[in-house]
Amino acid sequence: MASDQTLLAHIAVKLGTHPENIAVEALGHILSTSKTALRSIEDVLKTGGVEVGTISHARTQASKEKGGRPDLTGCDENGDERVLIEAKFWAGLTDLQPVAYLKRLPTDKTSALLFVAPGARFESLWPGLHRRVVDAGMEWQLESKDANLWSAMVGDRCFLILTSWKFLLDRMASRASGAGELRTEADIRQLLGLSQKMDEDAFLPLRSEDLSPEFPRRVLAFVRLVKDVATRAAQKEWVHLTGSRPSIGETFYGWYMLLAGARVWFGYWCDPWAQHRGTPLWLEFSEWNDENRPTVKFAEARHRLAPLQQEGPPGIIDDGHRLLVPIDLPVGVEYETVRDSVVKRLKYIARLIDSGDTTS
Repeated sequence: MASDQTLLAHIAVKLGTHPENIAVEALGHILSTSKTALRSIEDVLKTGGVEVGTISHARTQASKEKGGRPDLTGCDENGDERVLIEAKFWAGLTDLQPVAYLKRLPTDKTSALLFVAPGARFESLWPGLHRRVVDAGMEWQLESKDANLWSAMVGDRCFLILTSWKFLLDRMASRASGAGELRTEADIRQLLGLSQKMDEDAFLPLRSEDLSPEFPRRVLAFVRLVKDVATRAAQKEWVHLTGSRPSIGETFYGWYMLLAGARVWFGYWCDPWAQHRGTPLWLEFSEWNDENRPTVKFAEARHRLAPLQQEGPPGIIDDGHRLLVPIDLPVGVEYETVRDSVVKRLKYIARLIDSGDTTS
């Protein structure tokens, strides 16, 4: 039940204990091999109102005795550091961040310390940066925030900027595509896949509403809903439950069944809910080899479910070896109405599998 991901994301998460280090090396490689990518850094800084001129080259983890070791440094044609880049997923700030890095930048030229982090982390990361700057006796002025970039002036010519991986990498990919640098664009897409994977797996900062009793009550209600729908559907001729017990895991609860002769899993499933579409209930179609042999093969089920492709977004997710079908839930109605709606939806899908009938 793993999500789709790029090769870099798969390898970084599977084999790397510190995916951030892999992301830094990947970003450093892109910036050191593509002037177009460097121009994207300049673009992002300009979005924050910062003009540092032309960045001629970038280096990874260039250390100074008292200035720490930022992930990346961007230098002008004279070799002066004009931008320091710190790449973050969910690791905390080090003792030197951001104050030592800000003090490392020149005072006679416009410069910037650029943090790249998940957009979901802005609300928790920015106050920490602000507090450390103020506690060090440095200025904090001209603060500006929009959806993709937050900035503040922390000296006469020095800026602190926070942007998201998506905003930066989308900008870089767009520039690379426009310049015909297809290999660079492919590399950027690989890194974007890693950043998205890290977002999916992150422990987001808690909000007070996350800790309210409503959340566990909803989860328990979804489990009850799946159980009731499976029980009710099993009374119909188009459903046959293939096990006496539910399938239960860390992120799912559901039942295996034959739906109009096709082998499926139906239930509450957090992974596609978080990644694809706003509903907790899903059907999964895939190839199965056991005693409950389906009468409708996977390939045929895929063909017969084609009308769902017109629904969305997305009406069906096809990754080549399985199909994921979201089961939307009506809002603002009583439990029985929700339950009956799900049963009706399963019946509609069963009719598609059975005969291509689209009458709901």
